[in-house]
Amino acid sequence: MDQEAKSSFSFASIAVSFFILIVLPLTITGVIISKGVVKVGEEATQANLRILDDSQKLSIGARAQTVADAVAQFLSDVEKDVRIASILPRDAGSYATFLKSNTRGVIESSQAGIVRIPVPVYHEIAFLNREGNTVLRVISDGTAVTGDGSYAQEEFFVRAKGLAPGEFYMGPVVGTDVSREEAAAGKKFEGVIRLASPVFDSTGFAGVVELALNAVHLAEFTDHIVPTEPGMVFADVQADDLNYAFMVYQNGLIISHPADYVIWGYEENGQPAPVWDETNYAQLSQTGDGGINVLNMGFLDENLPKIHALASEGRSGSLTYNLNDTRIFTAYAPIPYYGNGFSKPQGFGWVGMIVDIDRYHNLSQEKVEEIRAKVERWQKSSIVVVFVSLILLFIIALILARGLYRSIQRAAKDTDSMPGHDDED
Repeated sequence: MDQEAKSSFSFASIAVSFFILIVLPLTITGVIISKGVVKVGEEATQANLRILDDSQKLSIGARAQTVADAVAQFLSDVEKDVRIASILPRDAGSYATFLKSNTRGVIESSQAGIVRIPVPVYHEIAFLNREGNTVLRVISDGTAVTGDGSYAQEEFFVRAKGLAPGEFYMGPVVGTDVSREEAAAGKKFEGVIRLASPVFDSTGFAGVVELALNAVHLAEFTDHIVPTEPGMVFADVQADDLNYAFMVYQNGLIISHPADYVIWGYEENGQPAPVWDETNYAQLSQTGDGGINVLNMGFLDENLPKIHALASEGRSGSLTYNLNDTRIFTAYAPIPYYGNGFSKPQGFGWVGMIVDIDRYHNLSQEKVEEIRAKVERWQKSSIVVVFVSLILLFIIALILARGLYRSIQRAAKDTDSMPGHDDED
């Protein structure tokens, strides 16, 4: 009886030892993993459960000023180019070389994904004689073409004709108007900024050189920004989300916006498209014909003309206000470019960044719920894995304990059967 009890005790000791060595560590590890998953989930939900606090508002305001400064630097570089263009030899080869040597990257979608491709900074360069007739015109692919590529209402020749050597004229953004339907189909506003400088020779005034700056390079500064997200967004920013950046010219016209149909332009017949106001807004906002001047939008948002006035005084800042039961945050910063025709403190215009605070918070809540669901799935999965592993390891521990016990038993019997061995019993 004592031998059976001893044997039973020995087997139990071995089984418990294997349990402690194999099963118990896995159990502790499983508990730690489960708690770790919950802790990570809690940290992630707290990180995503965001409100637009004061520090974020200051950050967005600083970002708006950074973008505005970058635009000013770009325009300063353009200013140097127009001065160079005014002294170039007036032949197709020189003009083509100038155009090909000036490119900047533009973000576009392709079959290979989102890529940055080189795009000519200038759509064309042209020389107009004393009478304003185009003598030579070269487009961005290096081809010399005939005719005048400008709109009839443009006055760059007249404005440049009266300037002194080294001075230049920089006009507003002009292009063909894009309707709402065209924008929905993927058409982008393709505009240019006319730059013109007088050219002189031994006889005096010889004519005017004209550059057509591709306005896409201005739009690149704001088109890929979501104010509440860091860095550049390489997908199309949606205007309906009210979480985007835009640019306004010194006269109040919007010149960069994720909804291209709000950018003012010319109609197909070359006539100026209408500008939205209180009398035509109901119709034109539906068709997308014409474009927005923020000075006319006070009937929808009284703060837009106020912001334009503040930016025109060279002031940057932000406003938080309610608009039709929606909490809006708008940061603004003047573009400190003061080339010919752009005097202080108004400068070229201003950069704005707008956020729908409630929508931003709701999107954050959705993200939190998504994270919580993932945490629950991971926690359940880890529990199932640990539980199954425990069962398997428990069975393995029993098998190993039984095998070891039998080995010990056989060794004990072999010892008892050896010659000269005295049995204590």
